[in-house]
Amino acid sequence: MAEIQEFPCPNCGSELNFDSESIQLKCLHCHSKFPIETSTHIIEEKPIEELRKWFKSPNKELKQIAYACKKCGQTTFINNNEVFFECKDCGNNAMNTEAYGFNPISPSSIIPFSISKSEAQDAFTKWISKGFWYDSDLKDLSITDSLEGHYIPFWTFDANTYNQWSGEAGTYYFEQQAYTDSKGKRATRSVRKTRWRYRQGNFTHFFDDVLISGNDSISQNFVQQVYPYHLQELKPLNEKYILGWKAKSYEKSVEQCYHMAKEHMNGQIYNMSANYLKGDTYRNLRVNTNFTEESFKLIVLPLWLCTYLFKGKAYHFIINGQTGKIYGDKPLNKVKIGLAILLAILIIIAIAVLSKG
Repeated sequence: MAEIQEFPCPNCGSELNFDSESIQLKCLHCHSKFPIETSTHIIEEKPIEELRKWFKSPNKELKQIAYACKKCGQTTFINNNEVFFECKDCGNNAMNTEAYGFNPISPSSIIPFSISKSEAQDAFTKWISKGFWYDSDLKDLSITDSLEGHYIPFWTFDANTYNQWSGEAGTYYFEQQAYTDSKGKRATRSVRKTRWRYRQGNFTHFFDDVLISGNDSISQNFVQQVYPYHLQELKPLNEKYILGWKAKSYEKSVEQCYHMAKEHMNGQIYNMSANYLKGDTYRNLRVNTNFTEESFKLIVLPLWLCTYLFKGKAYHFIINGQTGKIYGDKPLNKVKIGLAILLAILIIIAIAVLSKG
């Protein structure tokens, strides 16, 4: 049986939420504020062997658990991986304190929200109104009801790498070449050629906190558009930071997240090797990498999520809950784009007519 905990206000008994502006718990009724206890626990990386032993372990089956509200007596059903939820009848806040234990590995630390809902809405209003090609009606769009703050589980991966590379570096040079033009006249032109030279070398590189989302509903390519997070501000996990915010345990398999991190590192190593190799260009680049001192940690980071409808179509955007950086989809104004294409065609036709004249 899951352990459900409530957090009533000591002054009036109403619900407490984590307030991103004061970084304290705040009563929704009397507005009293209460500090969150700080921990002296040291946030440490764990050796990768501790993660690898769970690679072949499937995620546990989601089950529903029943919660009988202590205020109104009504029953609310939630999934056993949901951390924070509210009573469906009276809105009483409750915490499933065993949700992060749903999976084999529990998060060790958290960055609390520092961007409030009003700040997120303001950021959206400024962002959505920028750009000539976007629909001007967007400035009147309201997203108040669809904007939600989520605490997302993320993995961080560290690794030391020793990299050996080899390949052919190309240097451009030009030769004069004779040819016959369209009027039958002989002429010369410069032709670019490449001189190839075999090269090899090695370098070391340390990867610190490669960040991979453990959430299945947001793609890695999408969420990394609002990086970076300032991970030096991580705090030991205290679930009181989550009161009032949506949160779940990780959904992607640990093996999938690890391989995503390795793909990112290998891509970076290839690019660095190419920079060491190339002159003007390169070919046949081969890279051999040895990974050592690999480690990881599971953390929780703040993210504003929103899906909004505009003229019958759904669009998505996200906001970094620590920095306010925003990324998402915007509907384009088809009339503006159509007129621009038409204008470009007319200019091309005009140039062609003038060149013949």
